[in-house]
Amino acid sequence: MSEEKAKQLLTKYLDGAASPEECDQVANWYDALDTDQKALTGERKSAISEAMFQNLQLAIADQKARKPFFLQHWIKIAAALVIVTSVTFWLWQQHIGSGISNTQITTSTQAGERKKIILSDGSEITLAPLAKITYPEKFHTSSREVSIIEGEAFFSIAHDEKRPFRVKLPNHLNVSVLGTSFLIRAYQARKEVEVAVSTGKVAIKNDEKLLGTLIRNQKLLFNKVTGKSTLNVVHDIRPVEINFNGVTLTQVIRQMEYVYNIKIQLHQTSFANLKTTATFNSAQRPEEILDIICSLHHLKFSSDQNHQTFKIHK
Repeated sequence: MSEEKAKQLLTKYLDGAASPEECDQVANWYDALDTDQKALTGERKSAISEAMFQNLQLAIADQKARKPFFLQHWIKIAAALVIVTSVTFWLWQQHIGSGISNTQITTSTQAGERKKIILSDGSEITLAPLAKITYPEKFHTSSREVSIIEGEAFFSIAHDEKRPFRVKLPNHLNVSVLGTSFLIRAYQARKEVEVAVSTGKVAIKNDEKLLGTLIRNQKLLFNKVTGKSTLNVVHDIRPVEINFNGVTLTQVIRQMEYVYNIKIQLHQTSFANLKTTATFNSAQRPEEILDIICSLHHLKFSSDQNHQTFKIHK
């Protein structure tokens, strides 16, 4: 039966004008949905849902102008409501599921080869030689996840507070971030997995156990044999570019706070919309970057003794 005929039949059913055979047909649809939702095609489910919503209220509202409904008719209406609810839930599941790509891509490198991967959210992954990684063609609407199967990879993750980024590793390890840059070494032949942070903040878990939260210039080593981890400070982390392309001072501050794990305050709210275009390097100290940005806008800055909190002022 075509979609249009299905709509017409349901309209007749709700108006009380369907023949006994047509009523049986609608009942059969309900039975099929109740026992096996897959028995109905997407087209018919769409037709049922649309026709029910358009006509159910009208059918109930018109009851005063007709003969009183018999109990059997109310049972039919109740069954129709169940169909509407079931179909709508099914369609909602399909809509949510559309945010996930079923296509998984596996990329690897040969000896002596390095490869850069651009993910659907703009994040970048650079694979070292003899590395292998799996990632979706398109990320889920609420999360981002990739898997390292073997080797070394450097991640530069686009910041997205609504969608955390997770890297799954062997030995039930996973790395969670919002937007940062970090290095992972996970070779099967080595007894240790290494995670080193260039910018931002990274949480590392073994199953649900938190092994550590790393910030810039910190490295965690996880021993696959003993299950123990150690945290070290490092100074040879790969630097990354910090780009400000016509963004406001508020956006500059937000990114610098995340990259360097610091706090920056504006003395006056009027500074918030000042625009900045510049490119820096994460190897630079935050004081160097703030000095240049403040000079561009004829401003000054000060810091506390620990150089963790800064204030921009006139």
